[in-house]
Amino acid sequence: MYFVNWQRDIRISTINGRKVVIKKDKPIKSLNEQVLVFIFTFMSLVLLHPTRPLRTGTNLLKNEGFLSRKKLSQIGILTPQLIQIDNDVIIEEFIEEGNLYTFLDRNNDMSFAFRVGKITRKLHDAGFCFIDNKAQNYLIRDSQIYRTDLGLIQNQATEYMKSLDIGIFLASLLDLGDGKYQQIENFFLKGYRNKDSSKFVMPYLSIIIRNIASLVLSSNHNNLAKNLLAKSEI
Repeated sequence: MYFVNWQRDIRISTINGRKVVIKKDKPIKSLNEQVLVFIFTFMSLVLLHPTRPLRTGTNLLKNEGFLSRKKLSQIGILTPQLIQIDNDVIIEEFIEEGNLYTFLDRNNDMSFAFRVGKITRKLHDAGFCFIDNKAQNYLIRDSQIYRTDLGLIQNQATEYMKSLDIGIFLASLLDLGDGKYQQIENFFLKGYRNKDSSKFVMPYLSIIIRNIASLVLSSNHNNLAKNLLAKSEI
């Protein structure tokens, strides 16, 4: 139900009779962060949008904290309740229905993609970007959608970084079959454009980033190839 995390080992446990998610830093977390920063910066140069390196280190922990979650709530983005946080362990409430990728893989209700589009746009309008905006970082409970793994949020929203958020979300679902991906892309983009659909121009780098990121994020390469060849709405 909870997926492999590049920063932390994740396990489900019970504390005082309450089911929780315990996220403990991996021994190679710092190395993984350095690799991620290099890839992020290198891609910005290749795509001719040079961008300052990602803020990591203590910033990752700050983004996961109580104040950050409160600020996200104020702009309409729900997060799991934080129970405890320290230098190498984060404990959150357990969200029973699992992540958005699994939900969309098993169900035909694509409307959650519309809501993720709105969430992503809200964050961008507030001057921030998620960076790690894959579908597995959204959890579902009682028809509500929660954003988890907040560490990489950056306090700037450049064309390149907004394109990353859009491209990575779509890339994380690009291997779904049965025509689901095309519906997801359509719903997500409608949600993102919701406030100004008649005049909004989607960041053009999104489709390039989607195609590159999908090679890493996808597991079903047959579906991936079919969806890459299909016409995009971006």
